[in-house]
Amino acid sequence: MTKLKPENVLIVDDNYDMLELLQRNLKKFHFHTYKATSVIEGIEILKFAEIHLLITDLQMPGHNGIELVKYTNQHYPNIPILVITGFPSVDGAVEAIQSGAANYLTKPFTASELEKEVETCLKKTLIQPEQTASRLENEVLKNQVYAGIVGRSKAFLNLVESIERVKDNRATVLISGESGTGKELVAKAIHYKGSFAQHPFIAVNCGAIAENLLESELFGYEKGAFTGANQTKDGYFQAAKGGSIFLDEIATAPMNVQVKLLRALQEKEVVKVGGHQPEKIQLRVIAATNENLYKNVQEGSFREDLYYRLNVVDIEVPPLRKRKKDIEIIALNLLKKYKAEFRKPHVEFSKEALEILTNYSWPGNVRELENLVQRSILMAETKIEISHLPEHIKYPEPSSEVELTSLREVEKKYIQKVLDSVGNNKSKAAKILGIDRKTLSNKIKQKL
Repeated sequence: MTKLKPENVLIVDDNYDMLELLQRNLKKFHFHTYKATSVIEGIEILKFAEIHLLITDLQMPGHNGIELVKYTNQHYPNIPILVITGFPSVDGAVEAIQSGAANYLTKPFTASELEKEVETCLKKTLIQPEQTASRLENEVLKNQVYAGIVGRSKAFLNLVESIERVKDNRATVLISGESGTGKELVAKAIHYKGSFAQHPFIAVNCGAIAENLLESELFGYEKGAFTGANQTKDGYFQAAKGGSIFLDEIATAPMNVQVKLLRALQEKEVVKVGGHQPEKIQLRVIAATNENLYKNVQEGSFREDLYYRLNVVDIEVPPLRKRKKDIEIIALNLLKKYKAEFRKPHVEFSKEALEILTNYSWPGNVRELENLVQRSILMAETKIEISHLPEHIKYPEPSSEVELTSLREVEKKYIQKVLDSVGNNKSKAAKILGIDRKTLSNKIKQKL
């Protein structure tokens, strides 16, 4: 994995497709991006984040791009500005340049044209954050741990660098990754390593709260709002005041809650269920999903406007199979933790067992590895040997002929493999498989 460049790029455009295109290309060039869909949102990000380049559209509803260019030029004169517009005109170009833009790019443009203009603009700034990044990298590599996240791979270092870029500002963050990769650990790192660590960190699993209760749990309720509401109560948003709220499994939020979340992000205020008076809130929202949220938007199950409000900064947590260098370190850290907890201080992994762990693909990611370490400590006396490891993680016995089987049979075997990896815990298995527990139970019944 290629190392991120030190520059943070803010993209402001009301066209969602253009935002996606710009972000995709900038990520390909290894830049870190912040996104905003309006001038007001862009200014908020400029206030709280360290931005090295602003890319903005000109034609936007409400306040236009020229206003943003003028504001940025006066308040943040060291930030170069690249203007992008689909309505080219000599007057527009002149006004943008006169207002403080470093350059002007007309839609449509190629990826190479964008890269060239971005590099040209960045050469005009004297900001050089590379030294700080290098010191951080050296420190992390030396200790192999960062806020509870363990590793030494390039994927791990990129993840740490992304956290460092966002930890001290209130930009909304969307964390994506497979089940079991440690998305909540990343959210906690953003909070506790940052400037708001002295304020609350509130974690909410949206998928674990009944749909009819989620709204009142998040935003609170007034006395008499519904049967059983015997007193006015604050919600998780009020509890996280000044700090961070972590919304895990955000894809499961029903539409009525999505509407209220959009208002909370857009207006910085919430209204209790049964109430009418808005309450101003100041906190950072961190959301997480193991689903392709952009695909959910296209399918109509998730609001497009909310997706872009949540996805101001996106952090992808890589699966364990893409962090091969980290598997042994994580396993040894988990061993240290659980042998103390289980009062078996002399248990160690054999070299051969560690090799098996490193070569396994880990469909359940770190959560599956953690479960295996606990199981192995209980099974072994002093040394965890290959014999103590479950059969499904060992190298399969070679077959003399290729076995062709039905899709249903393949699914059945894989479900059993995942169940074995999590000690038959159906809730954890359902998360790894990306289905709900009821669906998993039905599939188990069908195969019996």
